[in-house]
Amino acid sequence: MKGLEIRQRLFVKFSHQLLLLKENEIIDIEFTNERPYLCPICLREFADIDLTQRPKNNFLTLEDAPPYALGGKKVALTCKECNSGCGTTIDFHLKEILRAIDDSYFYKGTKHFRTIDHEGGKVSVELTSEGDGTLRAYHRKSKNNPTLLDKFKFALSNKTLGPLLNLNPPKYNYESKRVNYALLKAAYILMFAKFGYIFLLDKSYDAIRQQLLEPKKEIFPYTPFIKDQFSKEHLGMYYVLNPTIKSILTVFNLKTEYSETVIASLIPVPGLPMGMFAHNVNELRNASGHVDIHNSQYDPDADLFNDLNEIQKILKWIG
Repeated sequence: MKGLEIRQRLFVKFSHQLLLLKENEIIDIEFTNERPYLCPICLREFADIDLTQRPKNNFLTLEDAPPYALGGKKVALTCKECNSGCGTTIDFHLKEILRAIDDSYFYKGTKHFRTIDHEGGKVSVELTSEGDGTLRAYHRKSKNNPTLLDKFKFALSNKTLGPLLNLNPPKYNYESKRVNYALLKAAYILMFAKFGYIFLLDKSYDAIRQQLLEPKKEIFPYTPFIKDQFSKEHLGMYYVLNPTIKSILTVFNLKTEYSETVIASLIPVPGLPMGMFAHNVNELRNASGHVDIHNSQYDPDADLFNDLNEIQKILKWIG
């Protein structure tokens, strides 16, 4: 399916739900367009004409969650400004830290560019991993000082370098906080893809939206992630039934060319103050760091975009 066709399908799906929620007084919003769509990040209103790029105007774009480069799928629409802005300011940091982690494992067949300290200078080297702890090194003249490289090769052939070489690690340009914001964005968009606007328009989520738009500030200090508790078999979305941490549990996968990382996110339902929620989550952690969660899996057959009865079930559970 072509990009425009996917955007049209998603627009109709979410726009229809918006109107259904308004008609049944579940939300109280005045729209300026007959067929409205609200960008889930900035909440600005768009119309179906905004599915087509218009010069100098903001328009609706496909949103991947997680980022496409990490195995994500096109699950929603966000405006170009939010999509591009978040991609540059936060998603980049998530990709960068995973690249750094992958590089540290020297997977078989991977290439790594490092420098080696020698006689007060640095010799550039291209390393290829054999996957068994063996690294093959290639030294390119074009990347090195010829005199220093000759000295290094001479010392290497005469075995005067010593038993250890200092391989300088590459520099990776990421910030830990922005990595967390990128994970928060992925969980938030995945939750929006499942539930639409049923409860995500609540002011409780304004802090999340603002954090994604303003990553330089610390607006949403809680990091809603659980490490090393779930595996690939748990991928999906769940209702957390514990009264003190009532929330949506989203378990998703980050894929690179060489690795997979399972992430679990807890985002509370409206009405639970974030500080109290974070405290309650920590109270339920055991000695191994796992959280004692009682959950029920999201019903994949429930139509939350057309079936009012299913929508009411969600609202009743949240309330």
